[in-house]
Amino acid sequence: MDARKNLTLEGMTGKNFFFIINAVGIIAVCTYLTTHFYEVLYPTKLGGASSLCNISDLFNCDAATYSKLSNIAGIPISFFGIIVGVFFVFTSLMPSEAMEKTASALSKYNFIGCIILFIFSIGVLGSLCPFCTLYYALSGIAALLLWREGIHSWLPDMKISSLWSVLLIAGSFFMYQTTQGKEELSTKMSESVVSQYKNLPNLGELDVESPYKIHKASEKWMDAPIRITVFSDFECPFCKVVAEQIPELIRRYKGKINVQYVFYPLDAKCNSNMKSNFHKNACDAAALAACSEEKFLEIHDEIFNSQDQLKDGILAELATKHGLTNCIDNENIKNKVIQAINQGTKYNLKSTPTLIVNGKKIEGTIPNNQFFAIFEDILKEK
Repeated sequence: MDARKNLTLEGMTGKNFFFIINAVGIIAVCTYLTTHFYEVLYPTKLGGASSLCNISDLFNCDAATYSKLSNIAGIPISFFGIIVGVFFVFTSLMPSEAMEKTASALSKYNFIGCIILFIFSIGVLGSLCPFCTLYYALSGIAALLLWREGIHSWLPDMKISSLWSVLLIAGSFFMYQTTQGKEELSTKMSESVVSQYKNLPNLGELDVESPYKIHKASEKWMDAPIRITVFSDFECPFCKVVAEQIPELIRRYKGKINVQYVFYPLDAKCNSNMKSNFHKNACDAAALAACSEEKFLEIHDEIFNSQDQLKDGILAELATKHGLTNCIDNENIKNKVIQAINQGTKYNLKSTPTLIVNGKKIEGTIPNNQFFAIFEDILKEK
């Protein structure tokens, strides 16, 4: 140990202040990740967890959250990151040689753990959690500061370690109890949802498979163990919720799930089942999306992302952008939309969104954890 160097013992110096800011950043990132853990695995609101951390298939937090390394005995590992950050703050605000020595050792072991998790994410999960990566970087900065500017040690002070171990055990017990409570509620809910799903009549698959695919795990529709047909309206707010849920379902069940889209605009302009133009832009939006099977998914996402601008002529801009300016008023395209609408007769469609999951009709939206319960039961039976 080099006693001549220290990071915190000289009071609020510039380097000590930077160390505190870095520690606060660690706490903030880990607080978000802990919240995200519970929102994803035990959601209490429609639409599942925040998408702030989910940028793409490669950069998202969900793959890490669903992995076995996301928790230890039900305690999210991000909680331990909060403890690390809090300890660093205390080391700066209540400095002592013993505290800094312990912080130095903790920073090294914490950063080694970060390297292991980073390798696991890239090599095993095939994805990278943006907020986890930010935590790795902040942990690396803390370790570097303590190594270069502070007391260098691989061995923590035993008295300080013992005291904080008691606090860590108490906090871990609280987190464990929190997880167990959520687990019990989730289990009861899942059993009820699965029972209700099993009692639904099997109405069968579409008479004619939709060419508009959101995801394909297999070339043949029936080869996927989980099959979702989405009857949807681009102007329907709850349809947008489902559109935002689907990517999370795909990420979790990739390789096992097929998802197809069927146009069902609630607009008398193309839907004879409607007595009025409930959604005045829905038929035009459907026609634009139906124009190109190759560009369908991209246009599908862009229309839903611009849903609040449909009344402002955004469809014309999207048509120009994708070179599909002759689609909205094209009779052949309109007939494709009508053929899709007619497929809803088999299921006695009354509203959107309506999902057909392996032949059984689910009306409206349900939280992702309810979908998970149904899908897990389907896979178990398969």
